Amino acid sequence: MTAKFEVDGDTTTIIFEWTAPTNTIQSIIGDMAHKLWDSGLGNHGSEEDPIDFDELSNQVKLNLVEKHLKQILVNMSNSHKSKKAQQEAREREELTEYKL
Repeated sequence: MTAKFEVDGDTTTIIFEWTAPTNTIQSIIGDMAHKLWDSGLGNHGSEEDPIDFDELSNQVKLNLVEKHLKQILVNMSNSHKSKKAQQEAREREELTEYKL
């Protein structure tokens, strides 16, 4: 797997590439997408016109996985920022805490 940044002025694109045998890639993405689908993610259609997982194209499955991976990256970043801010707040409190 390779990853790289492509910078164009004020915009950056992150590109991840993963090369493996087709059946391996298809199986991994299919299983990931199916797990996400079973968790309620993706367009399941309506009660009158439900969409079955087996109806999804490989591209729709890949899009579902990509969307989830982006959310994981953002969540991890936010979690790190929150933890760091909490630690800094605790350290500031320790410096200003009065003891009798």
